[in-house]
Amino acid sequence: MTRRHPRREAGTPAPTPDDKRWPRWLPAVVYALVTLVLFRKFVFSSDMLLGTDTLSLGYAARKFFAEALRSGTFPLWNPLILGGTPFLDSLAGGDSLYPTSLLLLVMEPYRALGWKLVLHVFLAGVFMYGWVRALGGGPAGSFVAGLAYLMAPFMVSLVYPGHDGKIFVTALTPLAFWTTERMLAGGGARWMAAQAATVGLVLLTTHFQMAYFLFGALGLYAVARTVVRLRSEASERSRAALRFGGFLGAALLGAGIAAIQLLPAVRYVNDFSRRTATTSEVASEETRLNYSSSYSLHPEEVMGFLAPEFVGNGIGDGAPWAAGTYWGRNDIKLGHLYFGVVVLLLAGIGLLGRRRDARAWTLAGLGVLAVLYGLGRHTPVWRLFYEVVPGVSLFRAPDMVAFLTGFAAVTLGGLGVDALLDRSNMRWTGALRWAWGLTAVLGLLTVLAAAGILESLWLSVVYPQAGERARAALAVLHPHLVRGFGISFFLSAGTAGAVHFWRSGSLPVAGLVGGLAVLLGLDAFRADDPFIQTFDVRRWEAPDANMRYLEALPDAEPSRLLSLMTQDAQDVKPALYGVELVAGHHPNDLARYRELIGMQGSGPPENLLANPRLTALLNVGYLLWPEAAYGQPPAQGMSPVAAQQLGDGRIYTGLYPWNGLPRARLVGDVVVRGDAEAVPYMLSPEFDPATQVVLAEAPEPALPPGPVSGDVRWVERGLNRMRLAVRSDREALLVVADNWYPAWRARVDGAETPVLRAYHTLRAVRVPAGQSEVEMYYSAATLRAPLFLTTLSLLGVLVLLAVPLLAGRKPTSTRD
Repeated sequence: MTRRHPRREAGTPAPTPDDKRWPRWLPAVVYALVTLVLFRKFVFSSDMLLGTDTLSLGYAARKFFAEALRSGTFPLWNPLILGGTPFLDSLAGGDSLYPTSLLLLVMEPYRALGWKLVLHVFLAGVFMYGWVRALGGGPAGSFVAGLAYLMAPFMVSLVYPGHDGKIFVTALTPLAFWTTERMLAGGGARWMAAQAATVGLVLLTTHFQMAYFLFGALGLYAVARTVVRLRSEASERSRAALRFGGFLGAALLGAGIAAIQLLPAVRYVNDFSRRTATTSEVASEETRLNYSSSYSLHPEEVMGFLAPEFVGNGIGDGAPWAAGTYWGRNDIKLGHLYFGVVVLLLAGIGLLGRRRDARAWTLAGLGVLAVLYGLGRHTPVWRLFYEVVPGVSLFRAPDMVAFLTGFAAVTLGGLGVDALLDRSNMRWTGALRWAWGLTAVLGLLTVLAAAGILESLWLSVVYPQAGERARAALAVLHPHLVRGFGISFFLSAGTAGAVHFWRSGSLPVAGLVGGLAVLLGLDAFRADDPFIQTFDVRRWEAPDANMRYLEALPDAEPSRLLSLMTQDAQDVKPALYGVELVAGHHPNDLARYRELIGMQGSGPPENLLANPRLTALLNVGYLLWPEAAYGQPPAQGMSPVAAQQLGDGRIYTGLYPWNGLPRARLVGDVVVRGDAEAVPYMLSPEFDPATQVVLAEAPEPALPPGPVSGDVRWVERGLNRMRLAVRSDREALLVVADNWYPAWRARVDGAETPVLRAYHTLRAVRVPAGQSEVEMYYSAATLRAPLFLTTLSLLGVLVLLAVPLLAGRKPTSTRD
C-alpha cells in the first residue's frame, strides 16, 4: 500500500538521505533509558517520590480513594478533612477519573503516585517526537526535541512540589498540538477522534488552569493556521474552514468526555468552594486582582531562563544552589521554569536559519506571549487578558503559563536541528550570528557575576525593593550563580561550536545530533536532578502510639481530632489512618465551613483554636498536642490518653480527650440567624451548642418548646450513606455535625425529608416524636446528566474511529 505523507509546506526542512539511518524504535528506547536514569532513585528502590503537596494532602486523598475502591465503593464524599467535602465535585481526589489512576488498584498508592509521573515524563518525549514529525520535521530534529522535552526542567522539577496535575498537562501538550495539526492538515475522522480524546484527557487531569492556558494556545494556533490557509488559493479555503469547524467540534466532544468531572467541579467552585471569597463579585476588585496576579513571573525568574541558578530555589535538600536560596518576589519557589540555553540557541536557529514558516513564527509568538502574560502586573498583557478574556479572574499564579514558552522553544529547537541538516536551504549568517551572540552574552554575564557587578546592578535597577531576606539569600547564592552562568556559557559555546564544525564539514551527522543531545541532556540534568528525591514512606507512615490509640477506638460513636502538629493546624497525616480531622488542608474546601472555623488562606483556623464552643459543636473528641514544641496543653489538669515519648521519657506529642459533643444528637431550641449573623452569634457567649440549633430560617411548622429527651444510635456509617435509629419524646431536629451540601438527602421512616443547613454549614433533619429511622445518603442524581454526556461523547469518538471502516477502507498510514 502506498504510504501517504503530509504535504510539505514552505519552511519545512526537506528529507535528507540520513533519515533512513534512524531506526524507528530508537527514540522510544532512548527516551525510556533516559527516563530511568532521571528517576533512578525511585525506580530502583521501594521508596516514594518526595512531593511536598503530595504529603500535605495528595497521598492521603489517593490512599483514601484506593481503599474505598478496593472495598467496592466509589466515594462521593470524603469525611476525613475539614468536616467533610464532596470527593468528585471538590477535586479532593485530584485526577481520580484520569486513566493512570488505575495504577492505585494494582500497586501500593505511594508507588503508584510516583509511577504516574515517570510514565508521563516518558510519554512527553514520545508526544513531542510525534508533534515535530507532524510539522514535517525529520527523525533527527524530532528525536532531539523529544529528548529536550522529556528532560525539560519546567516539567521535571514539578516532581518536588508534587504538582502532578501540572506534569500531566505539560506532558499532554505536544499530543494536543500533534492531533490539532493533523486535524487541520486534513487527517480526517480518526484525528478528530484523537483530538477529542486528548482534550478529554487534559480535562480529566483536573488541573483546569493549565488546561485553560493550553486550550487558549491551541485556539490561537488553530486560528493562525486557518487564516494562512484561507489566504492561499481558493481551492483550499472551503477545506480550511471545514477543518477549523472540525477542530471546534472535536474540542466540544472532548469537553463532553470529561463532563462527569468538569460540570460538577465548575458548579462547586463557583457556588460552594472557598474560591468564592477571592473570585466572586462579592470580593472587592483589589482582592480579585491581587488573587489573580499572585505568583506571577518576575524579572528574576525570566533571567533564570539563561541560568537556573540565578534565582535560586526553596527546596529543603539536594543541590546547594537550590536549597533555601530563592531570593525572588514570590513567597515560595519549589520548581523551575528553565528550558535550557541549548534549547534556546537551537530555537533561534529554528527561526532565523530557515525559510519563513508561519507555523514557526506562530509558535514563537505564543512563547513570547506566554512570558508577557506570566509576568503579571509587570506588563499590561496580563491585565488586558484579565479585563477582556472570560475565566482569567478565576485563576491565580500566572507563571503557570510559562510551560507554553518552553514547549514553543523545544519545538523550534527540533526544527532548528533539521534546518542545520538541510544544508542547501540553511541561512547560515543569521543562525551563526544568533549562536555566537547568545554565547557572547552569556560570557559577559559570567564575568559580571564573578565580579559581583551583576547582582549589584540588579538590586539597584531591577529589584531595589529587595528585603534583607532576599539580599542574604543572594549573597549565599553568589558562587552558585557564577558557576551557573559559566556552565551556560560553555554549553552555549559547545553548541555554537558544533554548528560551526558541522558547517565546515568536519563533523558527521551522528556527531552533530549526538553532540547536541548530550549538551542539552547535561543542561537539563543539572536543573532536574535536585528536584527528584525519594524517602522511606513506610517508616514515615508507621503509626505512633497516638494513632494506634485512635485506630483502636470502637466505631460506635465517631469523633474528630484537632491536630496541632503544624502551627497552622493543617496537618492531614492522621487521615492516613482513617482519623477524621476537624481542620486540615484542602485546595477547594467548603467556604461556609472555612468561615465558621475562621481560616483565611493557608492560615490557622482562628475561631476553632480560640472558642471551645466550636470544638464542642464540631465533635472534637481529641486534641493532638506537640508538648516538646509548645509545652503543656492549654487545659490544666488533663492527662494524655496516649503519648509519643522522646528517648529521655519526655512527651513529644500527647493525645488529650477534648470537649466534643456527639456527632449526631437531638436539639429542640431553634435560634434564627441569617448567614451574615450566624457565625458571630456562634462565637458569642450567648450560644449554647448543646441545646441550641442555629438556622437561617425558622422551621415550618414551628417545633414545640422545651428540652428534648431521647437518644440517637448509629446503625450504619458509610462514605455515601448513613443510618441512625432515633428515639425522641417530641418532635425535634436531629443534628449531624458533618458539612451540609445539596447532594445530601434524607429519608425519615422511608419518607423523603429535607436536609436543613444548620449552624451555617452543618446538617439537620426534622424527626417525629417516638421511634424513627433516619437515612442520609449522598444522591448521585446531579451526576446523571454529566455521566450521560460523557457516555454519549465516548460513543461519538468510537463512531469517528469507525468512519474509515464504515467507508469501506482501512485508515491510511501516515509518516511517523
